[in-house]
Amino acid sequence: MREQTQWIRIPQEELARKQIFHGDLGGRFAYFRCEQTLPADARLTASITAVSRYRLWVNGTPVLSGPCKGDLNRQYYETVELTPYLREGKNVFAVQVLFNDPDIARDQMDTRAAINGVVSPGNCHALAVDGDITDPDGKVLFSVTTGQADWLVWLDNTFCLHSTQYTNLLGAVEESIDFRLSPNAWKTIGFDASAWMKALPYGPVLPNVFSQAVGLIPRTHVMPRVIPLLDEKETTFPRIIPRDNDVILDAGAHTNGYPRFYFQGKAGTQVTITYLERFGDGMDGHRIDDPSGTGAGWEDKIILNGDPICYEPFWVHTFRYIVVSGGQFSQSPVYRKTGYPLPVQSAVSSSAPWVKSLWDISLRTLKNCMMETYMDCPYYEHLQYIMDTRLQMLFTYAVSNDTGLVKKALLDFHCGMQPGGLLTGKAPCAYTQVISTFSLHYAFALWEYVEHTGDTALGRLYRPDIDRILDYYDGKRDETGLVGAIGFWPFIDWQDDWKETWGVSPAYFVGPSTIINLMYAYALECGAKLYEVTGRPGTAEEYRQRREDILSKVKELCFDPDQGMVREGPACRQFTRHAQAWAVVNGMFTVAESRRALQASLSCPPCSFSTSYEWFRALEKAGMEEQMRRDLDAWIGLLSRGSTTCPEEPHHPRSECHAWSALPLYEFMRTLAGIRQENGRIIISPRLLDLPGLSGTAITPLGPVQYHYQRNANGTIRYELILPEQAEGCLIAPDGTQTHVKGQLSITK
Repeated sequence: MREQTQWIRIPQEELARKQIFHGDLGGRFAYFRCEQTLPADARLTASITAVSRYRLWVNGTPVLSGPCKGDLNRQYYETVELTPYLREGKNVFAVQVLFNDPDIARDQMDTRAAINGVVSPGNCHALAVDGDITDPDGKVLFSVTTGQADWLVWLDNTFCLHSTQYTNLLGAVEESIDFRLSPNAWKTIGFDASAWMKALPYGPVLPNVFSQAVGLIPRTHVMPRVIPLLDEKETTFPRIIPRDNDVILDAGAHTNGYPRFYFQGKAGTQVTITYLERFGDGMDGHRIDDPSGTGAGWEDKIILNGDPICYEPFWVHTFRYIVVSGGQFSQSPVYRKTGYPLPVQSAVSSSAPWVKSLWDISLRTLKNCMMETYMDCPYYEHLQYIMDTRLQMLFTYAVSNDTGLVKKALLDFHCGMQPGGLLTGKAPCAYTQVISTFSLHYAFALWEYVEHTGDTALGRLYRPDIDRILDYYDGKRDETGLVGAIGFWPFIDWQDDWKETWGVSPAYFVGPSTIINLMYAYALECGAKLYEVTGRPGTAEEYRQRREDILSKVKELCFDPDQGMVREGPACRQFTRHAQAWAVVNGMFTVAESRRALQASLSCPPCSFSTSYEWFRALEKAGMEEQMRRDLDAWIGLLSRGSTTCPEEPHHPRSECHAWSALPLYEFMRTLAGIRQENGRIIISPRLLDLPGLSGTAITPLGPVQYHYQRNANGTIRYELILPEQAEGCLIAPDGTQTHVKGQLSITK
């Protein structure tokens, strides 16, 4: 953005004409339009941002949405190459802008609410565009820069986004449009905008020299986008199923995209468009891909005006199926598939058919939950929760060396620090919610990032956050010496028998929770490692001493020697897999004791998908490979259910795509293939479980490792490895023997 770029907004005359005034703009749209007549060889690179969201079209072709999600102190702008969209003659730049009022975000079931994951400063629709149109030699021909170019605006007072039971946690995203009242072709070259008003410039985007000199930060503080632009690829529906009263569009798999429909019909005809993740309820393994089943979900409703209509929803939609009733298609519908451009650098194959299929649905789950932020689920919430995101980061490391979205997430969480010492449970978000245990997951995530990448500079930058979080927890230790009531929402897991307590262990309500204390102990170890590698050994030692105090108190007050397990708390007799897993992960037990505790806990309800990561790490540490394989059946069973992604929970899902459930990605690369980086070298310790063989590529920060394992008839395994150039590694066979690896290795053990 340049100094001459101005914000533009709706003039007061347009507000008065439409009888919509400040305070009533939330959830409504303003349409901005700029026309230019250009030669055939014109060039344009432009930067764009808006309060609160925009979608850009050039000559009727959709280009991108934005701005990248920030917060009240971070307003991002995008820079995009628009030359491919230009044509000789008249050109139209069209921007649809939504004002998202965060003050109404808490009223999630209000007819016109806010989109909860969108936060931006300002109190009205505002647009800023910066770009000069040049010839091939760089000579400026025209400009689309707001404040200089002629931009027109039209406020749509006939419809607004609204919320229903299917979108209440996301906010308002459903559209209901009467095209007899609302313009449809305003993005196209042939539209007559002569009745539109000129947009009102009302101030520079960047602070002036004086403001910069004295440190004044503008209310809307713009900065360049920190992640790549999202992919958008026009895609057709592989299957269209006509029925008596409607049509089913089958995308073939769960996906995110911007649909585009072409309708014709009599004026007043209502068309209802329903977006579905599945047919049926998906309970207990029931198939979800039978179009004869029931289906209910998001709905957009439009009323035709008698002319051919091209309808494109503003907000990105998630679907596997779309059911359209009313109206007729004038041409085949399409959608622009979208998502974060993650380069997938790992791969897996096996003669066992479930391997590749499970890899595919797990990878699709992760990628569908990656947009401008990580998301818990793309259908319902679109929100970046810390617990979910920490797991998504680990899964990302398993498949790619692209850490752009990881660093963006850590920044988002860092900016969510609250005065009391905890983070918001999700960020960015239009309202504040503190999930007290999630701050511990941030400590895990920050150390895991530094450990994986070696980026101590970023670790040093966010290091104070860990100190505040750990001190908050230390201040909650009670007379037992353990952490007691921590306040807010101390969520652990959606275990079946914890549903009535909103995912909180019953122990928490009668005294200290073993699980929370063991999570705190693990966070202390993560904090100690972080402070050690960033030059604060004294603080690291302090954290380790605190950790030993916590673990010794847990062992003293919560360990049941008869059962060989830790109870849920000093005053709670319940036992869970969660507590045993955290005890093993923290190194409280010997290997033999770990096996006893984990084996005994098998009579307890299983961990849900969201907390299975620690359970698998405990099984790995205890050498219980057979149980790991049995527990993978919960994911393998998704294949016979007809799933194309991993649901939030295995037996009674809400969301069909929830990225904390994409754990098989990690297990394939780090456990079965057994490939990881450790202290500057590559460790290969495969666990084939019951597989006859496994092949593929595993990405590491040192580069890709090609692997091929094949079980022989005599029980030995053939290992073939190709390491990145200059990298060295160590192959650790199941019997514990170690072989140095450099370059290529082919060996039978």
